[in-house]
Amino acid sequence: RALSSRCLVDPARALYRRRVGRRLVSDQGMLRSDIFFSIALAGGAAAVRLSPRMAAAAAAPIRITPQEHSVALVALGCPKNTVDAEVMLGDLQRHGLRVVREPENADIVVVNTCAFVEDAKRESVAAIVDAARLKADRSSRVRGLYVTGCMAQRYAEELADELPEVDAVVGFESYADIPSHVLATLSTSDADDTEPGLDSAAERASVLVGAATVPFRPENDRFQLTAAHTAYLRVAEGCDHACSFCAIPGFRGAFRSKPFDTALAEARLLVERGVREINLIAEDTNQFGSDWGEEDPRRLS
Repeated sequence: RALSSRCLVDPARALYRRRVGRRLVSDQGMLRSDIFFSIALAGGAAAVRLSPRMAAAAAAPIRITPQEHSVALVALGCPKNTVDAEVMLGDLQRHGLRVVREPENADIVVVNTCAFVEDAKRESVAAIVDAARLKADRSSRVRGLYVTGCMAQRYAEELADELPEVDAVVGFESYADIPSHVLATLSTSDADDTEPGLDSAAERASVLVGAATVPFRPENDRFQLTAAHTAYLRVAEGCDHACSFCAIPGFRGAFRSKPFDTALAEARLLVERGVREINLIAEDTNQFGSDWGEEDPRRLS
């Protein structure tokens, strides 16, 4: 039932793999980015597993000062991923974190990955490795690394196996829980005198991945990454087509339209904030409303 293949990331660099201090390094002593994946397409089982370190952090009292800590998000992939990233940043901002542009200036780095084509996978892994290098650097302020997006949803176990520097691999169903895990990481890291980068590499990353078909979350209170005058408005998610060349239904789930009134309310809020160009997005925008019944006049198809 599983289809396995091997995907070499960044083959031109011809790096080799060895373990030093339980970290992935290259022949230059830097974290490598040519990671092999055994890609298993076995089917959609939920996986939620906390590493011992993250479980201990979750159980500890959370003590952080609002605005004392910062988060940077590396946004990769399609406009739907951009909306996910904006909602994540909005959640983290409401929980007291400052949003900064550059990962090297952040306490927490989130890499929101794409898994649509091979080049996107390579770019995503390279971004994760770059962030892991920052976390492993004693002079860096980065204390936590979270991986989200389609690659996290599709290849969670492989990422956790190959990149123990990551604190957690988080799928769509667990996005709302990211702030609590981040706050726990920040609350406990000050008391941890282990060398940065080695503590998390000593154990496998947590995997917080559930179902691919998840309900819509409110997307109106988000940190906008686009220019002030333009914004994306997600009107549907998932896909029911069974195209042989496309794996999106396997990790974005079944097609479902956002409720019409919810989409309209989000559009009005965006306009109130100064947005003048709203771009409707979905895997298949033309299907918007097709799951409401043939007699519904609001459907596009």
